[in-house]
Amino acid sequence: MRSAGKVGLAVMGSRVLGLLRDQIFAYCFGAGMVMDCFQMAFRIPNLLRDLFAEGAFSTAFVTVFARRRAREGDDGAWQLARLMMTLQVVLLSALSLMGIIFAPWIVRIMAPGFFDIPGKGELTIFLTQLLFPFIILVAAAAVVMGILNTFGRFGLPASATIFFNIVMLAVGLPLAWFFDPHFDETAIICMAVGVLAGGAAQWLVQMPALRRQGYRYWPEWNWRDSGVVETLKLMLPTLIGVSAVQVNVVINSIFASGLGDGAVAWLNYGFRLIQLPIGLFGVAISTAALPSLAVDATNQHRKVFCDKVEHALRLNAALCIPAACGLALISRPLVCVLFERGRFGPQDTEATAMVIIAYAVGLVGYASIKVLNTAFYALNRTVAPMCVSLGSILLTAALNWFLVVRVGAGVMGIAMATSVSALCSMSVLYVILSRMVGGLSNRGWRTLRRVVLAAAIMSLAVEGVFWAHEGLDIPPNFWGSFSRVMFGAAAGMAVYIWTARRLKLEEVLAVEDVVRSKLGMAPRRHEVHHEHQSHDSGKTR
Repeated sequence: MRSAGKVGLAVMGSRVLGLLRDQIFAYCFGAGMVMDCFQMAFRIPNLLRDLFAEGAFSTAFVTVFARRRAREGDDGAWQLARLMMTLQVVLLSALSLMGIIFAPWIVRIMAPGFFDIPGKGELTIFLTQLLFPFIILVAAAAVVMGILNTFGRFGLPASATIFFNIVMLAVGLPLAWFFDPHFDETAIICMAVGVLAGGAAQWLVQMPALRRQGYRYWPEWNWRDSGVVETLKLMLPTLIGVSAVQVNVVINSIFASGLGDGAVAWLNYGFRLIQLPIGLFGVAISTAALPSLAVDATNQHRKVFCDKVEHALRLNAALCIPAACGLALISRPLVCVLFERGRFGPQDTEATAMVIIAYAVGLVGYASIKVLNTAFYALNRTVAPMCVSLGSILLTAALNWFLVVRVGAGVMGIAMATSVSALCSMSVLYVILSRMVGGLSNRGWRTLRRVVLAAAIMSLAVEGVFWAHEGLDIPPNFWGSFSRVMFGAAAGMAVYIWTARRLKLEEVLAVEDVVRSKLGMAPRRHEVHHEHQSHDSGKTR
């Protein structure tokens, strides 16, 4: 809980700054052709980041690094870190060079509809070539983050993306304003330069903390080292599994590129808001759990392992289900408050709000997949996530074709296809893991039922606030939308916490206790402690 809280707080800061970044982009560039080009170009190296940095490589490396440190101490672990850092830089440099060369073909595959609009495909190709070296910088940052997490340092690594957003805006905006005050094609190229500067800052800001842990880098090259071999073996099926998720992104991009200007940007703005609870809950919980679960699996502490996985899933559901309901309910006024200004108009607000509603359906699925995959990787069981991810490719493609081509649901259909695919993948992963280590206990299912009930009561309260708001005949402008968001969100949070207390939802009250302790206040859930102790006496927590 403490580690996840640190990661969650840092991720929240990063997501808030990312949201500010998107607000600036929406104001300056809107959701037109230039913004579509940038989003698609930035998405391509981002796919590689998820594969070779913060996804497959990071997960495999952290698992093996934690095991080696437990067996051989710090010296053996540092040697493995130097070997993997050298290998990663060499391979990703070659990959970036190939990406720059083959960018025209890559863009034609991912965004075929862009070439139907004069200049759109060509600008996307140039931006893609410019942004490809970003993968080298962010991959180095991911290695450092994984090492620091293994040493129990979670706050600074998770905060590194805050520096990415700050430096990106600090470098890109002045350049854009100086060279292109009208914020057109030249300005978006300047923002791409800012992305590279932000990637370098994300890596360099963590290096002093790593040096204080005792790490010193010099090039080492030994493909036959047992840790390198183990990392690559673990990474290969993980890479296939994670790449399946990225193939789904490519499929979505292909369908979105044919929907005209703005479709790619609407999807990106909508998913930006969904990413806040995913990062705050799913990523934070899985990041904090991975090193500990890897050690438990290595030492064959199966009972402790099962308890931690179940607790992570319960905590994830208790936070993500109400977040999904809240985002869906306040989507339109929220988009109006955050983005509707400058070149971002009412039509963009409506489209983005519909995307958020569709994405919110699968929110608990996105976040739970991260927790479940973490458990599989800690057990060194990577085949199941790989097969499930490959199956999700077929499902996503079929749903996109049906919803976008046959039904004509547009960008909302793309988002809904992603949500349904995530929920199905989560369900299959849970069933497989349950057969390996055991399913949710009666307490787990009881928690899920209580969370759903509390979220339903919360939703009714938010709708009641909106009904009262409409009765006051407040215009749907910025301030009207702002008051609707603030009163609706405040009422929803208050009712959910009140209901959680009545239903004795331990996970929600545990989070409340953490917040109260940070504020210097005494915990309130004494009766829950007694109930938990009598129900689970003798359990290892």
